[in-house]
Amino acid sequence: MNNQDSAPEEDITKEIHSDFARLRQNLGKFLKGLTSLRPGLDREGTIRRIKENKRIQGANAWLLMCSIMVASLGLDLNSPAVIIGGMLISPLMSPILGLGLGIATNDRDALSTAGRHFGIAIGIALFTSTVYFFITPFGELTDEIVMRTEPTFLDVLVAFFGGIAGIISVSREEQSSAIPGVAIATALMPPLCVTGFGLAKALESMLGLGIPANFDTSSLIFNSFYLFFLNSFFVAAATFLIVRYLNFPFKKYPDVRTRKRTLLFIFSFSLLMIIPSFFILRRVLQKVNIERGRQRFIQEYLEEKSKYLDDCQIVETDDGKTLVLKVYGSVINMSDSVLYKEGMQAVGLGDLDLEIIPTSEIDLSLFSSLQAQFEHFNTSFDERLDIFRETQRSDLNALATNQEKLSKKASYTQLLGELLILFDGLEEVAYAEHHLSSDSTLAPVLMLKWATEKDRDELLREQDKIKALCDGRDLPISLLSVLE
Repeated sequence: MNNQDSAPEEDITKEIHSDFARLRQNLGKFLKGLTSLRPGLDREGTIRRIKENKRIQGANAWLLMCSIMVASLGLDLNSPAVIIGGMLISPLMSPILGLGLGIATNDRDALSTAGRHFGIAIGIALFTSTVYFFITPFGELTDEIVMRTEPTFLDVLVAFFGGIAGIISVSREEQSSAIPGVAIATALMPPLCVTGFGLAKALESMLGLGIPANFDTSSLIFNSFYLFFLNSFFVAAATFLIVRYLNFPFKKYPDVRTRKRTLLFIFSFSLLMIIPSFFILRRVLQKVNIERGRQRFIQEYLEEKSKYLDDCQIVETDDGKTLVLKVYGSVINMSDSVLYKEGMQAVGLGDLDLEIIPTSEIDLSLFSSLQAQFEHFNTSFDERLDIFRETQRSDLNALATNQEKLSKKASYTQLLGELLILFDGLEEVAYAEHHLSSDSTLAPVLMLKWATEKDRDELLREQDKIKALCDGRDLPISLLSVLE
C-alpha cells in the first residue's frame, strides 16, 4: 500500500523537475535571442568599412581640420553646442576602431596602417588647434577647457561603453545612427584641442608674447592629452573585445609565446592607462567634498550672518589648506572661532585652518542686487501707498456722504415737529425718500394728514407755505402728499 502511495508522489516530483528544466531552457533561449549580436552581423563589410575609413588623408584630413577648428572655437567661446558640432563631423573614430580591429584579428598590416594614420590625425589636430589658439584674440581659460583637464576612471567607463556601441553599430548590415552619439559621448576631439591650447600658451611664454598664463601649462597639456589617449585606448579595447567575441576572421599567432606576449602587453598597457585615472578621480572627489563642506558651513553655521560675508575661499599653501572668510564689519569675527571650528569639523573640513579677514572692497554684483531690491521695494511701496490713499479717499467720501445724510435727516425731523405747531389742523406729518420715475435719484417726500377738511384753494395755500418754509431752510421738498 505504501509503495502504491509513493509512486504517484515520485511521478509528480519528476514532472515538476521536468517543467522547471523546460522553463530554464526556454528562458535561456529567450535571453540568448534578446542579447545576441549575431543577427544582422556583417563581418566582411565591417572589416572593409573600417579599413576604408581609417586613413586620414584627402577628404578625411580636411574634415578633421574643420572639426578641430569648430571644436577649438567652441572651447574658446565656452559654447557646448559648438563643441558638439565639432565632435559630430570628426573622422577620428575610424582609425581608433581600426587599431582595435587590427589587434583583435592579428592583422599586422591593418594595425600598422591604423596606427600610422592615428598618429597623423593627432599631428593634424595638435597643429590646427595650436595655430588657432596662438592667433585667437580671446584664448582665455574657459570652463569648457577646464573640464577637459581632469580625466577620471568614469571617463574610462564612458570610453569603454561608447566603444562597444561604436563597433556594434559599424558591424551591422544596416548601418545605425549610433556613431555620431559615440563620437559625442567619448569626446575625443575637445581634449586634443585643449592640448593645442596648452601648447599655444607655452609657445607664447617661450616667445615672451602676451600675458603670462596664470595656470600650469605643462599640467594642462599632460592631463588633456592623457584624457584623449585614455578615451582612444578604451574605445580600441572595447572594439578588440567585441571583435573577438563575434569571431571575426583571425590570423593565427606564429607561436604560443607571441600570443602570450601580445595579450600581456594589452593587459599591462590597459592597467597602466587606468591607474592614473584613479588618482585623478580621488583628487576630484576630494575637491567636490570640500566644496560641499564649504557650502554646508555657510548655510548651517553662518546662517543670517552670511549677508556680512563677502567671499569664502579655500586657499592651498605649502603649510596646508585654509578656509578664508572675507567679511564686512565685525559681526563675523574670531571670537566665535571655537564654534566655527566645530562646524568645520562637522561638515568635513576639520583638516583646514580658519582665517577671517575684514574687507573694505565693494562687491558690485551684491551692490547691484541690493539696489535692484531697493528699487523694487520703492516701487512696491509707492504702489501700496497709492492704493492706501485711494482707499482712504473713498472711505472719507463715503463718511462725508453719510454725515450729510444724517444731518439732513435730523433737519427734516426737526422740521416735522415745527410744522405740527405752526399749522392748525395738521394732524400728522411723515418724511420719506422716494425714487423718481425719471432716474434712480432719491427725492424727499412729506406726507401730510389734516384733521379738518380744507377746500382745494386753501389746501394749495397751506402747501405753498410749507414749501416756502422748507426752501428757506435749504430743505427742498420734491413732493407733498396729502393723506385724506
